[in-house]
Amino acid sequence: MSHAILALDLGNSTCQLAWVAPPGEDEVVEVLLRLPCSQDLVRELADWFDAHPIPSGTCAAVSSVASEVQTGEVVGLLNRTPGCESCLQPSAGLDLRLEEPGGVGCDRLYAARAALELTGMPTVVVDAGTALTVDAVRPRRDSDAEHLHGEFLGGAIAPGPRLLAEALARGGARLPKVEGRPGVPALGKDTPSALEAGIAVGLEGAALHLARRVADEAGLDQPATVLTGGAASFLRAALRTTAPGPWFEDPDLVLRGLAASAREHQDGGL
Repeated sequence: MSHAILALDLGNSTCQLAWVAPPGEDEVVEVLLRLPCSQDLVRELADWFDAHPIPSGTCAAVSSVASEVQTGEVVGLLNRTPGCESCLQPSAGLDLRLEEPGGVGCDRLYAARAALELTGMPTVVVDAGTALTVDAVRPRRDSDAEHLHGEFLGGAIAPGPRLLAEALARGGARLPKVEGRPGVPALGKDTPSALEAGIAVGLEGAALHLARRVADEAGLDQPATVLTGGAASFLRAALRTTAPGPWFEDPDLVLRGLAASAREHQDGGL
């Protein structure tokens, strides 16, 4: 049986709430709410739920890389909300080829699962947000592991554009704080434009190099590339023109992977 899932992605800086339709309806993602992960988050979510009643028996799936305290507050709110049945971080159904599987962020796993379902082949997943993550995933090789959708092979984590800007402003006594902008030239003509260049062009270079190295070290030959994340505009042009295999972009990758994992959990698959 297919279900519409209420998916809540609690990230490092932003919380997203969305309806994700069942696969038979092309898994349309309707983003309902985007909020900063501030001290007011739970109150703002509560206000939204008060104004938007949820159908009885709704599965509210949660992916969180926020603090345990904030995660607990959000899950507690969902458990108190009429109609909601919370599902915290359901298994992504991936074989984690890692030294410490318990330490990987669930958002990376949900993005990897959704990317694999999108491409059906070995894939490099690039998620540009507060952090830049570049991960490798491939279809499962163990024909006996029917409950596994693929193998998560690892990846790299680097600062995203906002963290780069904040670090430069914090670490340099006379450096102004700038907002990173995609598409700026590398040759800055004053200090602010030089900082913008370092953020945008530096991030682009890091993503390109990491995508190539991650694919090589994971043994992925001409993999697909999938881009997602709120800062995707910094990387879109460069990654699309250099992708060694098929190119995809999906801004809702984590939400799709979370919903698919929750749906499978509900149906008893995991």
